[in-house]
Amino acid sequence: MESLIDKDRIQVKFSAENQFAAIEMAAKPLWEQGYVDEGFLAAVMERERNFPTGLPTRVGVALPHTEAKYVIKEGISILTLDKPVLFAGMGNPKEKVLVEILFLLAIKNPAKQLGVLQTIITIIQNEMVLKKIKGAKDPKTIYNLINQFI
Repeated sequence: MESLIDKDRIQVKFSAENQFAAIEMAAKPLWEQGYVDEGFLAAVMERERNFPTGLPTRVGVALPHTEAKYVIKEGISILTLDKPVLFAGMGNPKEKVLVEILFLLAIKNPAKQLGVLQTIITIIQNEMVLKKIKGAKDPKTIYNLINQFI
């Protein structure tokens, strides 16, 4: 997973009006750095409408993603928000989750996606690490925190 994470794809303390603005911000470095094609953002947003990814952890997290066909090369974009935005809950779309951290996944290999998700779940189950990610003032801090789990 280490090569999937890069400081250039970690953005901290952004403001977003809603979940879709947050997803768009998280997608920007993946698009600009050639990781995804032009259909990626629309596909992620459509998938989020149908299969929401908000997780009601102590610090709300969302894991938006879409099909591999929109991925040119694999990567993860991480976005922290200065104020939480509402996402529908994963597994319970009626549940509203205040999300402060997004992990936007661009994964080609479905088998690899499972391993990446397991690593992210390990990270987000650690409340102390989540609080440190949320409070980080720069991408390097988040990068270093996540690399402890890789």
